[in-house]
Amino acid sequence: MKKLLLIPLALAASTALAQPSQYITDKLYAPVRSEAGEKGKLLHNGLESGTAITVLENNDKAGYARIRTSENLEGWVRTQYLSSEPPVSVQLEQANAQIAQLQAEKAQLEEELVAIKQISSSQIDTHQRNAELVKQNQLLIGEKEVLQTDNERLKDRNDQTWFLYGGLLVALSAIVAALIPRLGKKRRYDGWA
Repeated sequence: MKKLLLIPLALAASTALAQPSQYITDKLYAPVRSEAGEKGKLLHNGLESGTAITVLENNDKAGYARIRTSENLEGWVRTQYLSSEPPVSVQLEQANAQIAQLQAEKAQLEEELVAIKQISSSQIDTHQRNAELVKQNQLLIGEKEVLQTDNERLKDRNDQTWFLYGGLLVALSAIVAALIPRLGKKRRYDGWA
């Protein structure tokens, strides 16, 4: 029984929650009068909220201010309608415009960041390649010095070899020169001995 009573109550609550929200508008229209007070002739049915005006004089007793619009309409408006700050709708429009501008700047900055990353990436690659080339250059300089030293040693060895060949040739020539007269000399007996 109690369960049966709870079901319609739950349905009523869910229906109330499903109703769409409604809002009260903040648009106001301030009537412009020829004189301060409700008895003044109506010059304009109402300036829409957000209309910029210039205050020419204040009548604090009556609660009115003499104003001028950008269309040069002069008259009296109740001070309760005046505010030193623009209404929320105008502030919202300004905020939305600022958000759009900031989003455009953000997109531009993101594009610049991508370009900078590409440039810095190529710079990093260039720096790494430069470091590799410097290391390779140092290795090649070391190899060049080793080859030059080997070349000098081979030249010295070649000179020594030729010097040795020359010495052997001189020694061999001396031996041959000493042996030839002995080989070629046959004793002649010409009778004198």
